[in-house]
Amino acid sequence: MANSICNLVNVMINTLSFSYWDDTYAKYFRESFLFLLWQKLNDILYKFIGNFAWLGNFLQNSACFVVILLFVILGFPQFANDKEALAIVIAFALTLRLVGTILGGRQKYFFSIVDGLVLLFFAINIIAAFSSHYLMPSLHGLMKLAVYIGAYFLFVAIMQINRTQRIFAICAGLVLCGFAVACYGLYQYKIGVAPLATWEDPTIEDKVTRIYSTLNNPNLLAGYLLPILPISMVMTIITFLRNKMWRIASLFFLISSISIFLAIILTGSRGAYIGLACSLFCFFVICMMWLWQKKPKTRIFLVLICILLPVIALFAIHSMPSLEHRITSIFVGREHSSNSYRLNVWHSSYLMFLDNWWFGIGPGNKTFRLIYGLYMESGFDALGTYCVPLEIAVETGIFGLIAFFAMLIVIFARAHIITWLTENAYERWLVIGAITAIVGIMSHGLVDTVFYRPQVQFIFWLMVAIVVACSLPQQNQIKDLN
Repeated sequence: MANSICNLVNVMINTLSFSYWDDTYAKYFRESFLFLLWQKLNDILYKFIGNFAWLGNFLQNSACFVVILLFVILGFPQFANDKEALAIVIAFALTLRLVGTILGGRQKYFFSIVDGLVLLFFAINIIAAFSSHYLMPSLHGLMKLAVYIGAYFLFVAIMQINRTQRIFAICAGLVLCGFAVACYGLYQYKIGVAPLATWEDPTIEDKVTRIYSTLNNPNLLAGYLLPILPISMVMTIITFLRNKMWRIASLFFLISSISIFLAIILTGSRGAYIGLACSLFCFFVICMMWLWQKKPKTRIFLVLICILLPVIALFAIHSMPSLEHRITSIFVGREHSSNSYRLNVWHSSYLMFLDNWWFGIGPGNKTFRLIYGLYMESGFDALGTYCVPLEIAVETGIFGLIAFFAMLIVIFARAHIITWLTENAYERWLVIGAITAIVGIMSHGLVDTVFYRPQVQFIFWLMVAIVVACSLPQQNQIKDLN
């Protein structure tokens, strides 16, 4: 009976991954008018400029170094408010990749059905923008989304050759920056930095120091560090599994994980606490299930962990009254002013969705601000809906919401397959880290708006790209379809 259920679940997950459609989708895309036009332009350029494959390869590899640089500088204070600078970095990397491809670089792009779902989501945003009552603000929001979508395709492209090494290098850069940002946040806590957030309810909880590090916002800092934590954890495991020369690196990633975890706690972000709980729960469940199945000798140890971890966590929370009060305030409903504020914003946003459920109001927070005033309750202005699924539904309608969740379902299904079937232990752990990071981001996004900040968006699309890249065959196993 148990085997039958497991087989049924595996069949369902395999179906939901749509991996068997990758070749078909790639075939139809390469036969499409746009791709044939691209090929024709390439042929024309080749006749004029000759064979510069060596330069094309160099530019394609340079794009990878620029992406690594992006995640090394992502948490710098210069980019806390200067969003255009990060967009320029991505645009530069995309240009290097495209020019390198035009010049005959050997790194080809292998398409997957996830690419089709991402393009579908983008197409729905285009329709929502041009059907919006506020065209120019919607086009501004659409341009920002185009940067993130372009970043996704760039990430997938550069991870299709030397996959494990490149993913490792990008993740190492991401963790390095996250560690530095977390350490500065811990320093702020030590010196008792003056608070920037003034929305705590003193009638419910004690006043505490909320760190914000280089990002000038404790919720944004938490949203930035939250997906980095599981990546740092899996990097600890990966480097530990390698030879003894990597043990020092493993120690660094372990220290990074502890520092980032403490920094998330000290942000005081209740939404991040929800995301942290969901992310760590997902991480430990996946690890426990894999070890239970693959390493039967560890089962007694796993049972002890399942009993002791919750007890230790509850004891640690109870021993810190300010943290306990902060967490319990999540469940007091309208007794907490921040909870009441979000409930009012959700209700107004839901009414917006009901009136614009077909194609939405158009992408971008500028469009949202212009229309939200017609629905808001007096005294409850907002930058967004404070709920990612609701934000997507309001901006793009029911079709955008379906497309986005279809993409997530396929990503989760592929991550499950990779975790259980891949023979590459490093890629298994990288995918586990990526999928638990996505769980943390989306769980936090249920109650906050930081999902739409570039520091979080770029990491989200990187995690999606890691799962997609690891679900595809290595480049040297792919026939040149050109």
